[in-house]
Amino acid sequence: MRSFTLAVFAAVLLWVTGCTSVGPAVGLRTVPQPMIDTSHPRAKLITGSEKLLNNVAVIDPRFRKLGQLNQAEVTVQNLTDNRYTLEYKFDWEDSQGFSIDSPHVWHRFTLSPRQTQRFQSTGKNTEAANIIFTVRFPDDAFIEYYNQKKK
Repeated sequence: MRSFTLAVFAAVLLWVTGCTSVGPAVGLRTVPQPMIDTSHPRAKLITGSEKLLNNVAVIDPRFRKLGQLNQAEVTVQNLTDNRYTLEYKFDWEDSQGFSIDSPHVWHRFTLSPRQTQRFQSTGKNTEAANIIFTVRFPDDAFIEYYNQKKK
């Protein structure tokens, strides 16, 4: 009787562990967070500070081919009557999400009240397919924390 109970227990255990999925669901790139927009299949748009949420929008990622290379464009919009000095950077990934040609430099820009500005980047090799576009206040501590968590 004891061996029968152990056999049933082992069978149930194997069945339960066999039905448990391991790893992320197909197509799931990140856990949704208010400062990270992954709604576009080829772009991750990061607002690098909670102070920018609802004040600056990072929107409308677009892609096109330039010969063999991909080019991306992202729009940043100031939703307020304030003037912001910010920084942005593009990072490229291959189609499987691996980083390509990183790290990239931060570029400073100014947004006047209600201004919209577009930024473009071209992938440096033919495998560059997806982008991570980040906008932040200069020297924002969030970005350093985020980059350390990715490693």
